[in-house]
Amino acid sequence: MLVMCGSGLPAALAAQLAPQPAPPAASVAQPAGVEPKPQLPAMPKCDIDFATPEGIRDTISNVLLRAEGRPESEVKAFLRLDAVKRFATGDELRDAAADHFKIDRKRFETLVEYWRHINCKHAAVPGYAVPDAVLKVAAGPALSPVPVSAFAADVTIHVVLHELGHAVIREFDLMVLGNEETMADAFATHMLTEHFPEHAARVLSARVTSLMIEADEVPRDQWTVRGEHDSDARRAYQIAALAIAADASKYESVADLVGMSERERKNARDHGSDIHRAWRRTLAPLMMPEGKHSKEARFRADEATREFVDAGDPSLGATVESVLKRIDWHSQVTVDFVGGTGGAAWSRSNRTITVNGEYLRRFITQGVKAGAAAARAVVPPSPDTK
Repeated sequence: MLVMCGSGLPAALAAQLAPQPAPPAASVAQPAGVEPKPQLPAMPKCDIDFATPEGIRDTISNVLLRAEGRPESEVKAFLRLDAVKRFATGDELRDAAADHFKIDRKRFETLVEYWRHINCKHAAVPGYAVPDAVLKVAAGPALSPVPVSAFAADVTIHVVLHELGHAVIREFDLMVLGNEETMADAFATHMLTEHFPEHAARVLSARVTSLMIEADEVPRDQWTVRGEHDSDARRAYQIAALAIAADASKYESVADLVGMSERERKNARDHGSDIHRAWRRTLAPLMMPEGKHSKEARFRADEATREFVDAGDPSLGATVESVLKRIDWHSQVTVDFVGGTGGAAWSRSNRTITVNGEYLRRFITQGVKAGAAAARAVVPPSPDTK
C-alpha cells in the first residue's frame, strides 16, 4: 500500500526529501555527554537523469504498465523514441503521459518518483520501489527449469530474430516508413532464409504454426484491429509470403500451413522479392566481414533456461549467438534468457533482448497441440461400427 502525505508524495519518501537542518559548524563542539543525532544513510549513486525525456521514459513505461495496468501496445505507441524526442524535458513527457492516459498529474508525478529506481542496479533506497535487479538477486534461482522442446526452440529463434530486428532498427537509426512490428517480422524471416537456410524451413514452419494456434484461440469476430501488431493470422501469412518469395519450392510447406493459393503464391513472389532485396541492401554495410565476429555480442541464460537453450545440435543458444555476432554492433548488445514471467522484448536503454521462461512454456504447450493435430491428420479416426 502506498501511504500518501499532504505533499502528495509517499510518506517515507517525503520524509527523506524534506529539508534537513544544517549540521553544526565544525568549530562548534558538541556538549559533553550529548549523543550526536543519527544521520540518514547516503543515497546510492544513481545515473538516471529525470530531467531528460530519454532518462524518464523507461520509468514512465513501468508505471503505466505495472502500476496503472495500461495496455502494452498503447504504452509502446506513446513512448516511441521518435515521439519522446518531441519533448524538451522529462517533466513535459511525464505530464503529457498523464494527460494522454487521463491520470491526475500530481498523482502520476508521485508514482513516477516512487518508481524512480526500478531499473537501477544499485541497492534499494528507503521510500522508493525496490529495483528489479535487487529483487531478482533476492529471489535466487527458485524458478523451475524450462523443459526441452524442439518445437518451442524453433519458434523462439524467430521470436529472438524479431526482437533483434527492433534492435537493428533502433541501434542503426534505420528509417521506419511503416509498421515497425511488421518490419521486425520481415527482418527475422529474411535473416533466416538469407543467412541460416539450414534452419529456415523448420523454424518458419514452427513460427507460422504457433501464430495460427494463437489466432484460433480467439474467435474471428473478436480479432482486434488496434495496437502495433497485426493479428496473429495476418502475421503468419506475411511470414509465409516472404518465405515463398525467397524460395517457392523449399518453403512450399510453410505456405501450405496458411492455405495460400497458387495466385497468392505468385503475388507473394512478386512483392516479397522487393522486400528481401531492400533488406539485403540495408543490412550489407551493417554485417561483419566474412569470417569475422562482433566482440559486442553477449548471450546469457540463467539456471532456469540453460538446459532449454543448450539442447539440440546446433543448440538454440549457439544459433542465436551466431546471429548476434554477424552484426557489426557499435556498442554491447545482449540476449538474456531468464526464468521469469512475461514475453520477449528489446530494451533500448539496456541494449538487451530479454526472453522469459513463461513465454517459452507457452510455445512448449503449442508444440504439444501441434503434435496432437499432426497425429490426427496421419491416423484418421476409425469408422463407426454398428
